[in-house]
Amino acid sequence: MNATIRNKLIWGFSGVLLLLGAVAGIGIYAVFSLRQSAQDATRIGGRLNATALEIQVHNLEAERRVKSYLREVKQLGADKAREKYLDEADFELSAIESLALKAAKIAPTAEKREKFQKIVNETATYKIAMAAAVTNAENEEAADTAKAYFSAADRLHDYAEDGEAAGREASQTSQEDIDRTSKSSVSMAIGMSLVGMILGITMSYKLSRAILLPVEHLKDVAENVSLGNLEVAVRRYSDDEIGDLADSFSRMVTAVKFFRMEAETVQAEHDSAGGE
Repeated sequence: MNATIRNKLIWGFSGVLLLLGAVAGIGIYAVFSLRQSAQDATRIGGRLNATALEIQVHNLEAERRVKSYLREVKQLGADKAREKYLDEADFELSAIESLALKAAKIAPTAEKREKFQKIVNETATYKIAMAAAVTNAENEEAADTAKAYFSAADRLHDYAEDGEAAGREASQTSQEDIDRTSKSSVSMAIGMSLVGMILGITMSYKLSRAILLPVEHLKDVAENVSLGNLEVAVRRYSDDEIGDLADSFSRMVTAVKFFRMEAETVQAEHDSAGGE
């Protein structure tokens, strides 16, 4: 393709459009990347935090009901006390296991997964201790089994608190991830915008220089010729329409020189003939 003025303009504006398109594309990518990262971080951190809090609530409720059973079993009788307290306590413990397993699956780090897995394991131990305490609630071994139960309850409570702390930490980490991604996306968009602006200015400068410089030169040539200076050199800057125009100017100056020389010769001969 010939480097004509038309083609230069097409190339220049096409390049600017491509730069604008690239900047817009990167900006859109940054926005969607931020949105996806924010959604993932918020979803995981929020769910883990909510799950940890729910585990703690179920744990406290289960412990409250078992304590109520042990306290009132002699008054209500084993069957009635079980129906009133232990059935609901079993439900609470099942909910703890289910929630802890889900939390262990979605936890973002191995350390947090381990904390929730400990809750699952300790819930099984808690159930065994609870069963022993319930079975021996009216026997001589009641004190020993109750002590073992309360020890298991304390451990489960501690693990539940660890899970709650892990949930809060995950929620805080998700917010930090959002902030970090936001800053990265903004920096990327600003950086690409600056690069696009610099490249656009550079391309515009080169394009304008490629057109204006030879035009200014031809303007100077025309002014010199109009003032009678035919010794001016015509320079060809490019192989396009302006270059062809420079050749035309050069031929014009040469023709003017020739006609001037012809006129001077005729004038000299006329003056010589008149003198004789």
